[in-house]
Amino acid sequence: MPSDRLAVEFAGINFKNPFMLSSAPPTMDARHMLRAARLGWGGAVFKTVTEEPTVDPRTRLGVLRRGDLPIGMNNIELLSRKPLSIWTEEWIPQLKREAPDDFVLIASIMSSPDPDGWSKLAQIMTQTGVDGIELNVSCPHGSPEKHMGAFIGQDPGLVEAVTRGARKGTDLPMLVKLTPNVTDMVPIAEAAVRGGADGLSAINTVESLIGIDVETATPIPIAYGPDLKEQLSTYGGFCGPAVRPIGLRFVSQIARALPKTPISGIGGIEDWRSATEYLMAGAKTLQVCTAAMWYGYGIIKDMTAGLDSFMERKGYSSINEVVGKALPKITTWEALSKLSPVVASVITDKCTGCKKCVIACADGGFVAIQMREDKALVNTEKCDGCGLCAVICDYDAVEFVSSR
Repeated sequence: MPSDRLAVEFAGINFKNPFMLSSAPPTMDARHMLRAARLGWGGAVFKTVTEEPTVDPRTRLGVLRRGDLPIGMNNIELLSRKPLSIWTEEWIPQLKREAPDDFVLIASIMSSPDPDGWSKLAQIMTQTGVDGIELNVSCPHGSPEKHMGAFIGQDPGLVEAVTRGARKGTDLPMLVKLTPNVTDMVPIAEAAVRGGADGLSAINTVESLIGIDVETATPIPIAYGPDLKEQLSTYGGFCGPAVRPIGLRFVSQIARALPKTPISGIGGIEDWRSATEYLMAGAKTLQVCTAAMWYGYGIIKDMTAGLDSFMERKGYSSINEVVGKALPKITTWEALSKLSPVVASVITDKCTGCKKCVIACADGGFVAIQMREDKALVNTEKCDGCGLCAVICDYDAVEFVSSR
């Protein structure tokens, strides 16, 4: 069992570990969340509720693969399909009654740009006994067509207004979930804090078109038009491991701009290592969706055990010691040395002679790698230290050394 070093306080809420399920299909109802709670998840943000339940198209999920490996997923799914009364009268009371006492339950709500709608929903959720509230101002598909979701989240003025409205309806810890579909997230984050947010969640999904079936010229995922005859699709939200670099960028930028505001990191977290990346980028808790959908709630065992083992090995006694650890090493491009004497070197024992690095360096680099006795060899006089060979090597057979 993981140690107490994984416990963390976030926006006034105590978590036994930093791992939550994010607002998504894995938190669609009490039955799902109870299973997750009993397996050891620290908490869950349940599927976003609004004034009226939604209906989703079929199919609504598409996948991006690298070979046989899924690296990203697109969805055109919206919010909870059940009315508010199911949540307030049945599911939330059941969760509070049957889940472990240390399982944190956060309500996700969405409304129009009218602050009164947010205030009303926040008040309703507060009366149910949830531990906190997350404002969804970031859904990139469907909702913006109704002047909701990312329509609000891309406008600092609207974000501040609806956050202020929600704050009038609750005294619970309140998070605002931010959209990555902006050039600069910091002004949006600052607006949320001005409006009364106690913390921030980043990121929601990235608006995308995940692919096209070239045989039928139909975008993916394939759904149907109103007549149920014509196959159609639309832009959806992209998630999974492939969005992690985007999430890390935004989380680190917010953490540097608002060091006193706690962040819940979201986007491509699939194991303890990617979780640690988010912590080091400035997140204090972590939300998981895609990995739970692909591999099941049981991944929490490896996540908590792996993070706990890493912290013990590195001498970290608390999550707070990990949070933001990488931030001092993020700087501007201008501040980076252009004179570093770094060159590539092939680790002969690991090299299989596949020639991928030779081809890549010849056509995309500095023609600095040749084959010698079935092994790759770097000409350090030609090598520019760009890193391409290491990027495409499947065997971790490239390291970087000083040319001096």
